[in-house]
Amino acid sequence: MQAVVLPRYGEADNLQFTSIRPPKITADQVLIKVHAASVNPIDWKLRQGMLKWVMPDKLPGVLGFDAAGEIAEVGYGAQQHGWNVGDAVIAFSGNTIGGCYAQYVAVDAKFLAHKPDNISYEEAAGIPLAGTTAWKSLVKLGQLHSGDEVLINGASGGVGIFAVQIAKALGATVTAVCSESKHELVRSLGADHVIDYHNVDFTRTDHSYDIIFDAVSKSSFLECRRVLKPSGHYVATLPSVENVGFSVFSKLQKQSCHIVLARPDGDILRSLAALARDGKLRTIVDSVYPLSEVADAHRKSEQEHSTGKIILQVIANDHSGNQPQD
Repeated sequence: MQAVVLPRYGEADNLQFTSIRPPKITADQVLIKVHAASVNPIDWKLRQGMLKWVMPDKLPGVLGFDAAGEIAEVGYGAQQHGWNVGDAVIAFSGNTIGGCYAQYVAVDAKFLAHKPDNISYEEAAGIPLAGTTAWKSLVKLGQLHSGDEVLINGASGGVGIFAVQIAKALGATVTAVCSESKHELVRSLGADHVIDYHNVDFTRTDHSYDIIFDAVSKSSFLECRRVLKPSGHYVATLPSVENVGFSVFSKLQKQSCHIVLARPDGDILRSLAALARDGKLRTIVDSVYPLSEVADAHRKSEQEHSTGKIILQVIANDHSGNQPQD
């Protein structure tokens, strides 16, 4: 099969588009014929070796945690859970560095969701890691309830776009922080209020929030505390010495500080798929690259100015997300 292999840590040009053997599945796994994958910041951080102390893996290896495709093979245990060859699925790979930058990937069946018919494979591939990060931040760590006031910093990024929609779908009043050029987009996704971070420092305003989700980790817990309600929750996507310290000591007070780490979670993925099926969650695709041009996709992601998701197309699909017939 064709795949993108990382032989050693380093620059994007280290990524090699080559042929390797397809993975073998265990009893509880399925083999997915990948139609599309997506690029997340964790991918290029792994590629650079920035996370090898957290997520060690023997190279060479295949990156990529997000995949959308169809099941090509089903292990016995996975079969008992109702998965069948030909099912269109979304997957969040539980492998150490992913494995989804390939024509086939083996994934534990518990980390799958059925792909909604109303979204394409490219749109579906953008959901798993970014959507899970947003859901876990708001629902599990932020303890989101209907009626809560939620502020999302970095609302037009890959994670922030999902966070706006999830918060709105669950009944929150949403304030989105992003550049002025993205205001129309985040309003179309459900944001009730928008703040241009170029002109307004939200940490210096008079409004307070039940949840502050810093999807870009630009404002620390200490900076956000004054606009966080007495029992409010602050969630960031990246650890810092300051935030890690506060996450420990905040357990002794009402305001809480959390660092989110998105791990594969089938229940969350299926909740996200249900929202997409109901038209309450859509993937904003920034750009689509052929799998062979993954180095360019990584360089685009590293600029950190993408609006939505960067997608890798493995199989060309029609608009509905179904593979064209011969």
